[in-house]
Amino acid sequence: MRKLILIGLALVMLSCRAFVGFEPTFTMGMSESDFKKKNKPELVAANEDGTRIYSTYHAATDFKLFFRNEKLVRFEKGRNADDYQLLRY
Repeated sequence: MRKLILIGLALVMLSCRAFVGFEPTFTMGMSESDFKKKNKPELVAANEDGTRIYSTYHAATDFKLFFRNEKLVRFEKGRNADDYQLLRY
């Protein structure tokens, strides 16, 4: 019985990880391709000047990451999906 409780507890803890998401891994100057390999980003905007904005989610915080010439130049925290529209890039 104790083993079943421990197994159940472990399953609950692991399933909560799926709802929280994985912690994003990034550093300034990181290449865009390396960022996409290490994270699960979503492209939310792209400009003619080569700026791309990706979004990644972790624990109720939405990170907006700005890439220019395939290098990470800036990141911002936000709570809403369209916060990037209020930021100047």
